[in-house]
Amino acid sequence: MALALGGPAHALVIGGGLDSTYLDLGAQYLSVGQIHGFDSGGEFAASGVVIAPNWVLTAGHVVYGATQLDFFLDSGGGWGSFAGRSAISASDWQANPNYTGNLNSGYDIGLIHFNSAFTVGPAVLYTGTGEVGQVGTMVGYGATGTGATGATTFDGLKRGGQNMIDAVAITPGKGGNRILLSDFDSGQASDNSYGSSSPLSLESLIAPGDSGGGLFMPCGSPASFVDDCLAGITSFGWGRLDGNPDSDFGDVGGFTRVSSFLSWINSIIGSPSSGGGGGGKGGGPKPHGTSGFEATAVEVPEPITFSIFGVGLMGAVAMRRRKKVN
Repeated sequence: MALALGGPAHALVIGGGLDSTYLDLGAQYLSVGQIHGFDSGGEFAASGVVIAPNWVLTAGHVVYGATQLDFFLDSGGGWGSFAGRSAISASDWQANPNYTGNLNSGYDIGLIHFNSAFTVGPAVLYTGTGEVGQVGTMVGYGATGTGATGATTFDGLKRGGQNMIDAVAITPGKGGNRILLSDFDSGQASDNSYGSSSPLSLESLIAPGDSGGGLFMPCGSPASFVDDCLAGITSFGWGRLDGNPDSDFGDVGGFTRVSSFLSWINSIIGSPSSGGGGGGKGGGPKPHGTSGFEATAVEVPEPITFSIFGVGLMGAVAMRRRKKVN
């Protein structure tokens, strides 16, 4: 069995070019680390982003129901190499109180606390509403492959890739429009859902294992910070055109919008580094062909299941929360 029907997000699937370029880009984002966890279903792997000395921001479905969480900031040796790596064990974690397991509601975000402070600088949180039309850089660990094949291999390495932030999904409830969307362009109109069909030079899409990783964008922050701000947290993948969220060309990635949760984050951890209010009119275009994102069937990319990728990605597994490691 493998991942063809969906599940929370993976390690990036690349559009083309040298894989080393995507690996090099991911290595520049020191605040992004790998999560190794346990819940009632066994082991799982995901991603997270350091946003304060003792705090990591991740997806709600990563922490929801977890019984143990460890965090790795070193590059490691790929999947299955948790033993012997430098792990930091979490002391507490929580999903947003509005998260109930429904990924398309836009509340898929969570926080993890650690008693030991991190030595890397925290990511700067984006505070504006001008994400649409910006080039986003996705960073995470998990499955990879090419746009032509979709996700085929899980090596547990950190990659970075880029995609236009194409749209903001309409989500119900107070403070709506909590999901950012990017489609995986091949250059063919048949693979395009939003915006231009022309791919970026490092075009890519999230896949299982990337869940909880970061979507970064330029924010004009002070010179003392990195040039990018954290605009989204990787939440799900969507086979919008072919019904098969395997992260091939034409699929769509969904990211929980960080700026929608600043009050909640700050109420728990205080005021982390933030900047880049940015311009823009907010909201962005309504996703084409939907009558409201909450009514759309969405398959969710999650943390990767080692047992699935250990025998190769050959079939389809629909996961509701995380990929497991058995």
